Amino acid sequence: MSFHESLKAEQAKFIHRNVPTAALGGLFVVVLVIIVFRKVVPATYLYAWFGAFVALTVVRMPAWYRFRNVRFDSQTAQSWLRYAVAGSLASGMLWGAGAFFLYPPGLLTYHYTFAVALIFMCVAGMFSYGPHYPTFLAFFLPSMLGGTIGLAVQGRGEQSAFAVGMVMLSVVVLWSRRSFNRMFMESMRLRFENVELVEQLTAQKEAAESANLAKSRFLAAASHDLRQPIHALNLYLGAFAQVPLGRPANNLLIKVRQCAAIMDELFRTLLDVSKLDAGAVQPLMTAFPIAPLLARARIEFEPQAREKGIELRVASCSAFAKSDPVLVERILRNLVSNAIRYTETGTVVVGCRRIPGALRVSVYDSGIGIDPSEHALVFEEFYQVGNRERDRSRGLGLGLAIVARLARLLNSRVTLRSEKGRGSLFAFDLERAAPVEIPALRLNRPQGARRDLTGTVIVVVDDEELILDAAQTLLRQWNCTVIAATSGREALRQLESSTRPPDVLICDYRLRDDENGVGVVEAVRNEFNADIPGLLITGDTDPDQIRRIVASGLTVLHKPLQEDELNDAICAVCAPMRPIPAAP
Repeated sequence: MSFHESLKAEQAKFIHRNVPTAALGGLFVVVLVIIVFRKVVPATYLYAWFGAFVALTVVRMPAWYRFRNVRFDSQTAQSWLRYAVAGSLASGMLWGAGAFFLYPPGLLTYHYTFAVALIFMCVAGMFSYGPHYPTFLAFFLPSMLGGTIGLAVQGRGEQSAFAVGMVMLSVVVLWSRRSFNRMFMESMRLRFENVELVEQLTAQKEAAESANLAKSRFLAAASHDLRQPIHALNLYLGAFAQVPLGRPANNLLIKVRQCAAIMDELFRTLLDVSKLDAGAVQPLMTAFPIAPLLARARIEFEPQAREKGIELRVASCSAFAKSDPVLVERILRNLVSNAIRYTETGTVVVGCRRIPGALRVSVYDSGIGIDPSEHALVFEEFYQVGNRERDRSRGLGLGLAIVARLARLLNSRVTLRSEKGRGSLFAFDLERAAPVEIPALRLNRPQGARRDLTGTVIVVVDDEELILDAAQTLLRQWNCTVIAATSGREALRQLESSTRPPDVLICDYRLRDDENGVGVVEAVRNEFNADIPGLLITGDTDPDQIRRIVASGLTVLHKPLQEDELNDAICAVCAPMRPIPAAP
């Protein structure tokens, strides 16, 4: 509807809402007037006057009731307002007619009483009918005109003076109604503008959410499709690395694997964001010392800093914090990595200090700095300061976005102080904890060291032929017995003649014909009536999909995989089932 039509609808609603009060309230005032005038005015006039008001009310209320549940559009509003004007006119004429018998000759007090009653009704009418001028005038003019003329013709100075006062009061009431109407119109205009703004904002919000959803779907689909060949590439490279090569070919293989490792890191970063958005990461709060985290950060990043010619300083700290040590270390690693990446000369300082009730872990660098206008932007996805050319050596621009998500997950707060060209200080706060005894940890086996998987029976199910072939090639180099299939049905067919259950099931999560790895694992387990260890491998980054995968309870690996990760995972799930001798 246009503004004019919407305004008509609001006027109709306002008048309709006030009709019961106006009609029944007016009838109540009529009763009071009759009670006051019953001894000085013939009862016939009073009863006839009262009966006319009752009849009018009986007529008006059904009309009001018919419109009670009607939606006021422009046509309905016009129809109702015609009823309202007619009812208001009839009421005003009855009050004006009262002047013929409610000014008893010579009784000045009664004259004033009726005149005041008229004034009261007109002022009340201003609030009941004021937003719609015709409805108000239909009551005001006949009532006040009749009352004023009836008082003026009494022929005495007091009545004439009071009549003049009523005329002046009528002007004031009309002026006040105009102001009241202007306020009503302005409030309606503001309301319609606000409604329009809300609709626009809602539409923009829905459009933004739709665009964000489309972006997430695109990234999930693109990421999944790109992970497949890279996953196969990693497995082939793992198998290729075990083939004797000459020095030139070996050097080329090392460089190819470095490229693959960079792609792996980019995909893992995307996956971290998706897992956090999916709520698939839950913190495990415990008390832990800060010192080991700082020490590992120095060991990990000192070679990178030395290679760039900058100094990495890590201050010692004996404090204990209460949080998730794995997630805290991830935040620290991201901040230190970011600091080194954006510092060309100078120093990166990492430390922890006690503040009232908490610990503050800080990472300071003397790098390029961040303009205050970009402080909020750097925590958004894919935003990078000073990297318009999208140099991949500087990552994807997701490190700080992950930091912000992890900090929220840990109920922590990340603060940033930085100016362009003057370095940056990132800090996050942790709850302080009392020192506790930390049990000695069993060291992980060195990276690259493998256990002997000779004789291990492994079922691999993947609908991508390249990945299936790459997995077979690698696993057979580890002397495994491999049963490869593109679907669960095919895997069961190949296992029909086997009396020994497989040692491990490795299944891609998303298969063809709406089949998934969880169903395949359950089907093979049911076939052998055994709790066979299963590994789910997925390239999905969609948050909803990740939730479903995590809910399966199976060990989940994310594409692309390095051969060491696959070997570690197989050994981890095989260990509880049967011991595998360690490699010499």
